[in-house]
Amino acid sequence: MIRAAALLLLAMAGLAGATEGRVTDGRQGLPGVRVYPDRQPRVAPSATPPLAITDAEGRFRLELAPDDAVLAVEKDGWRRDLVPAAEWSREIVLRPEPAFRRGSVLLVRLDFPDEPSRVSDEALRNLLFSRSPGAASAANYLYEVSKGALSLVEGRFLKLRSDEHPAPRRDEQVSPMARWVLKRLRGAPLGDCDQVDNRTGALKPDGKPDFLWIIAPGHPQSVTGDPSHIKAVSLLMPLPWNQHRRWPLLFMTEEVPLGNIVHEAFHGMGEHRVDDLYLEDGKVPTAGIWDLMDGGQYRGWDRQHPGEGPWVADMGYSPSHPMAWVRSELWYRGRFRASVSHLAVKGRSWEGWIAPVSRAPGADPQWVTLADPRKKGRFFSLEVRRLWGFEQGRIGGRSGPGHQGLVVALIDPGLLTYGDPRGPVRVVDAHPGSPEPPAPKLPIGLWQLDDAAFNLGPGEQPKGRSGPLSWEVLETDASGRMRVRVKLDRH
Repeated sequence: MIRAAALLLLAMAGLAGATEGRVTDGRQGLPGVRVYPDRQPRVAPSATPPLAITDAEGRFRLELAPDDAVLAVEKDGWRRDLVPAAEWSREIVLRPEPAFRRGSVLLVRLDFPDEPSRVSDEALRNLLFSRSPGAASAANYLYEVSKGALSLVEGRFLKLRSDEHPAPRRDEQVSPMARWVLKRLRGAPLGDCDQVDNRTGALKPDGKPDFLWIIAPGHPQSVTGDPSHIKAVSLLMPLPWNQHRRWPLLFMTEEVPLGNIVHEAFHGMGEHRVDDLYLEDGKVPTAGIWDLMDGGQYRGWDRQHPGEGPWVADMGYSPSHPMAWVRSELWYRGRFRASVSHLAVKGRSWEGWIAPVSRAPGADPQWVTLADPRKKGRFFSLEVRRLWGFEQGRIGGRSGPGHQGLVVALIDPGLLTYGDPRGPVRVVDAHPGSPEPPAPKLPIGLWQLDDAAFNLGPGEQPKGRSGPLSWEVLETDASGRMRVRVKLDRH
């Protein structure tokens, strides 16, 4: 165990200077692969990470900083991976991504005579569609969490101006404003903006935009809590000319942070199959920061300033990944299930390695589940989370025990209610009683649970229990994997 910990520290330290490597498909070199150091994504990065493109033999050469410890490796049509330093000395193997597709967004900027836009078209396009390494954008986020299966692009960009909805514009006016936009889209050719079935994610047009995002001027109520502002929201809107047919759409203000954008996008991708995991009263910890559909949409704030702004650059710029259950089972009704390697334990005990869920699936499971004998359909979930990619965001810059490692949760799919959150995911706190920031812990009072990972670091808990389930972290290796022992009591 001591040797493994030393190797992990060595790998995390990184190596400054030039690094050379080779990317293959398992047989021969793979050209045209983008390779760059995995650094904290930012809305406006001060510097772009160095980027290498593999040559005809699959080889690359990259200049790295001393603290670069993970490489992002990606090519459209291939499964994206995050590769830690311990594996750079051997060939990096990518596998084809059969589910790869481009998602074209129908983007509508809705302006009003009494409130002009304050965010430029260029800044909005960067926040939504930038694929530059290190940029915190919706496109980079969805590409990362889909592991290269979904590339978000601009489809159509429309500008509309309405004088039918004078200020003050509040949440109750969102539906009328959305209907006003839909009326102006009647009969418009959707083209590449309709490529998939919005319910299942199957590659089959369904007569609806795959992504219809309406952006209005204003501050984000999802952060400020001010009822005179508008919350970001995902809607299934009946068409004004056909009440029996509904289109999914997002309605947001231009100053809404990235976390809110991709949170609402997950609602829309699958026609609300993915629901909120937090409880509305904001008092009971559920999934906390460990899932995009809970407090994780706000990961990455630098300081607490809900009434001041700027919000886009300083709050929610590094949203958490969705948990394995949300990513593989709920999103598009399991369309991206193959992006996570799942092991359902049939017996009452298991011991083995669990690979980080943010990596491309390989030989080791990334998600381990055990049925809860106390209730049919309910199960325990174990996955390993690492501070890689968008997961690097710390709320308020906090660090210390529990911020990465084994995350254990109790999941009850029967509590999914689609619009009335009842907390179907309950993450187990690895460090109960540890200090949390003063209330409000997160915008709209959500809990953080940011110290809920079991690990082997100093001051951390290597073992835990929840009801009949007990577990212990036995070992961590330089690739970020964890060897875990789990057991279910018989009674």
